[in-house]
Amino acid sequence: MNQSEIKDFLLNFDAAEVRKDEENKLEIFEVNFENLKKIWQEKMAGELGDFERETGEKILSKIAESEEPKAIFAIIHDGSPLKVEMKTGAQLARILREKESVVPSKLMSEREWNLIIGQGQVSAEELRDLFRLSYRLVCE
Repeated sequence: MNQSEIKDFLLNFDAAEVRKDEENKLEIFEVNFENLKKIWQEKMAGELGDFERETGEKILSKIAESEEPKAIFAIIHDGSPLKVEMKTGAQLARILREKESVVPSKLMSEREWNLIIGQGQVSAEELRDLFRLSYRLVCE
C-alpha cells in the first residue's frame, strides 16, 4: 500500500477525518465523535444483530464518556520510506515490535502505539487489519 491508498482506506471508516500538520509533515486521521454518534444513533434505530447492537452500545457509551470531540486513530508521516502510526494496545504492541520495522510511537503513547517504517515485514493486509484495530480501540 502506498500513502494515497492508505489515506483512501482510512477515510472509509465511519466519521473519519484527516487534518494536515504542515509543520511536522503529518496527516492525522481522527474520528469525529459527533458525526459517529449520529451514524450509530441512526443504525441503532433500525434492525441490528446482537453483535452490531453491542458494538453500537459500546461506541455510544464511549462517546458519552469522552470529553474530547475527536480522537486520533492513525498518523501518516509524509516522505519516504512510508511511516505510519496506529494504536495497537499494549500486548500487541510488544509482539509487533519483534519485527525490525516496528518501533514504539514517537508522537503518541509508546505503550499502546506503534510506528511502522516501510512495509518490509508488515504486509498490506496486516496493515489494513492493524488500522481496523486502531479505529476500534479508539471508538469502542
